Amino acid sequence: MTYPDGTLQKFFNDNSWWDKRPDKKLIPGRLIWAFIPHVDIMPKSMIPAGRLEDEAGNHSKINFEIADLRIGSPYNPMKNLPAAILPYYRGECYTVHRAKKRPALVLGDGGPEVPKKLRSSMKPSWHVSPTITVAPYYGAEKQGGNKWYEPFVERIKKCEYPQYIWDILPIPSETKTSILRLDHMQPIGKHHNSYELTDYVLQDEVMDLLNNEWLPWLFTGVMEECETEGCNKTYLLNEIREELLNDLS
Repeated sequence: MTYPDGTLQKFFNDNSWWDKRPDKKLIPGRLIWAFIPHVDIMPKSMIPAGRLEDEAGNHSKINFEIADLRIGSPYNPMKNLPAAILPYYRGECYTVHRAKKRPALVLGDGGPEVPKKLRSSMKPSWHVSPTITVAPYYGAEKQGGNKWYEPFVERIKKCEYPQYIWDILPIPSETKTSILRLDHMQPIGKHHNSYELTDYVLQDEVMDLLNNEWLPWLFTGVMEECETEGCNKTYLLNEIREELLNDLS
């Protein structure tokens, strides 16, 4: 795969940003498919709205309304309207999200498995349910469809924002280019029915850049750089970003 000039990927080994590794191991850097919820600025909740008269005794059916879930407003819990499929737990409510099957990058494998003898005594069991941490890709330019605002995408290509990384994914897709949203990193279940592995993994040196420079930049808002005379540490991202942003001047 060949990347255009003026992009982060051109600074890496012979344009090799992705490695093809058909071993299907779930590791950080692996490109996967998963259903990713769309994060609204304000969450929405499912509010119990009763049952039809002829379903009054049927605890497998219930009517809901969907409304904004405001942090300072009381919500209507399920405790007065039980439903077998949606159990009520004190202090909880049910939220609603749009979701779409998207490419995503594995950032963390969730750590070592908790031994069964410890898991079996945990109630509720979801406290020890294994997860992985992923960040989703969004289509920036679709085949014959909508695309992101081009001047904005150009700035993303130049590494202007820590929450976005521009890319061309090595998998069949309806999009020509994609944007990785690191600010949308989230857990998904570590279960074979929760994700689909691809054959592709980010190169080791790319993951080093991501873990050691890019994510700290996102988390702290500060990009590491040498500030003292004689500093012998190399900050690759800072050098790349300076060169790319100069092209916008």
